[in-house]
Amino acid sequence: MNYSSGSGDDLPAYARPDEYVASLDPAPTDWVTVVGVSLNENHDWAISSYLTWPAGRAHALSEYTFNAWAVGSAGISTEYPSRRTVFNEGLQDHDEQSEFFVQRRTHHGRAEPSVEFTPSFLWYFDAIPGLDGSWYYLDDAGRDHQLVRIRRTDTELRIDVAALPLRRYLAVRERLLVLQHDRISRLDTVPEPPIEAVDRTEQRHFAFHSGDLRSADRPGFVRLIGKQLVLPIAAEPADLARPHPRDDRFPEFTILVDPATGEQVTATCDPRKLSTYFEDRGTPHYLTRVYFRREVLHRYNSEPSRYSVSSDQVSCLDLWRLPLGTNPEGLIETWLGDLGGKLPGEERDHWLSFNVPPRGGRDELRHRRDILGQWVDGPPDTVRRLFEGREQFSRALSRLVGRAVYREWDPADRIAFEGLHLPTSSEQSAADALILTLAKGVIDYLDVKAIRSLPGGDPKAETINCLEAWVKSTGGDPDVLTAPLRVLQGLRSSGPAHARTRGWKATLTRAGLDGLKPDEQFARLLAATADVLEALAQHADAQPELAGPEAGTGRA
Repeated sequence: MNYSSGSGDDLPAYARPDEYVASLDPAPTDWVTVVGVSLNENHDWAISSYLTWPAGRAHALSEYTFNAWAVGSAGISTEYPSRRTVFNEGLQDHDEQSEFFVQRRTHHGRAEPSVEFTPSFLWYFDAIPGLDGSWYYLDDAGRDHQLVRIRRTDTELRIDVAALPLRRYLAVRERLLVLQHDRISRLDTVPEPPIEAVDRTEQRHFAFHSGDLRSADRPGFVRLIGKQLVLPIAAEPADLARPHPRDDRFPEFTILVDPATGEQVTATCDPRKLSTYFEDRGTPHYLTRVYFRREVLHRYNSEPSRYSVSSDQVSCLDLWRLPLGTNPEGLIETWLGDLGGKLPGEERDHWLSFNVPPRGGRDELRHRRDILGQWVDGPPDTVRRLFEGREQFSRALSRLVGRAVYREWDPADRIAFEGLHLPTSSEQSAADALILTLAKGVIDYLDVKAIRSLPGGDPKAETINCLEAWVKSTGGDPDVLTAPLRVLQGLRSSGPAHARTRGWKATLTRAGLDGLKPDEQFARLLAATADVLEALAQHADAQPELAGPEAGTGRA
């Protein structure tokens, strides 16, 4: 600050302006506070912001006092000298060379305050709202990136925007962001002599002065008021077509082992450099098989709300899809060119970390389908069979008792159940989590009151006991129609749901699963559950509907 009167040296640290002004960066890379509201009556502070175009830069910094009051509110005004009445939509103020960017409206205290951004800012990033008023966006890989955050303390509220995305938006719009600061600090005494100072550069314009409130309680104050610019990033227009930079790195993946040296041979996955059936570039073919440990899928299986994994592909929302297969040794197989052409750059390093040399042969069904062009059935999909079996079971028993036999899903539980998958490792913890999800979706969500209305059911018995009583009363075999459900429930209760007991090993032995690895145990358990649901559905379909006042219309 350049002082024309007084000094800031004798002020308390919280009232000095120099450190505050020095921290203002015209080219930030972290966060930018675009709205600031003071919540402490003893320390008045505010930040607001608006957009201007490059030609308005000099006008924005010509005065340190606030301007652009006309943006952010709509209304009628009168033009002079014509005295013409016009409607101002509040998006631009041509006199002040300003354009609306963001504001916080308080709604006169009748509703919770709301934060409004100019639509093009949110549209450019295809931003997604958070529960607390924040916003985030997805990159090409489908990962979250925070765009707007809300911070509140006992003394202030800040609305921050991620600096680099903000400056990217400024570049594509050919705009500058003007931040307006107002900071008042109360003092026990009135500074003498009065303080007057100015700080002016090409990027900011601030004034600092003291005053007397003529009050017995802390009569003195100092005020820092002014404006600063936030500049766009330096980028070519062609690089700004997308709201975030593209990761164009194409790592090399292992495609084979040199039989003479035993060394691994790698090749780029850049599809522009690979050979095809139409052009031989002297490089590996686009359809070269590349292999990965199955743990590569763990990231995707663990987020079923974002990713979908099946026997022939992994996909992320509507953003990307990678075809794949599984070879006889259980390795994940995909094409070299697809790693560069269909997998986002942000994901390639993840896949590279699980890349292994080829072994165990190829996925023959995939080869026949994709290379030979044959119509072939895909590999058995036990998870899909389970979902179909649950639906058949639900529909058949609901018809029988006249009401839904499954309770409505909790959204989180539904997402977890729909994300069921075969384990991607042999760790017990991976199988435990899947057993809990399977038991919850198949058994725990059954409506016990509906099950008790089955013929022969005990009105006081638990779910599986009621099912077994119905099976026996209708001539079914409980060893076939309910025993697998008891195995599932027994494993859940004696293992994942509680401290593991002797019942865990006893149940595994009884079900013939004790000699298998945890992932193999779950695969067998999943198949057995799918089988029993299908069998129960067929048994229910063979029974007549209940008659009487308890029968109605149910929905599965």
